Amino acid sequence: MKPFEKFLNDTLGTKELLETYLELRQEFQRLGFSENDLENPPTYSPMMMRLFHKFGDTQKALFNQVKDYGFDITFTELIEYMKPLMEKINELTPLEKNGDIKRRNQRDED
Repeated sequence: MKPFEKFLNDTLGTKELLETYLELRQEFQRLGFSENDLENPPTYSPMMMRLFHKFGDTQKALFNQVKDYGFDITFTELIEYMKPLMEKINELTPLEKNGDIKRRNQRDED
C-alpha cells in the first residue's frame, strides 16, 4: 500500500466523498436512470446538480489535502484509488437495467 493510500483510508475527506457519491447514485435511482443514461443524462434535477458539484468540490479538496500533507500523488492516482470504492457503491445502488429513460418515458406516454 502506498503512503497516500494509507492516508486516504483514514481521512474524513474520503468518507465525505463516498457519501456524496452514494447520494448521487440514490438520486439516479430515484429518477429511474440506467447506466446508459449517465453518459448523456436526459434530465438534470436540482438535487442531482447540487450533488454533482459537491462531489467535484469535495474531490478537489481531498486531492489538495493529500498534496498539502506532502504526499506525491497525481489526480489520476486519486481517481484510481477511489474507483473500486465507487464501484462497490455502484453494486449497492444498481440502476435500471434496460434502455434509457427517454425510451421509458416515451413508452409511458403511449
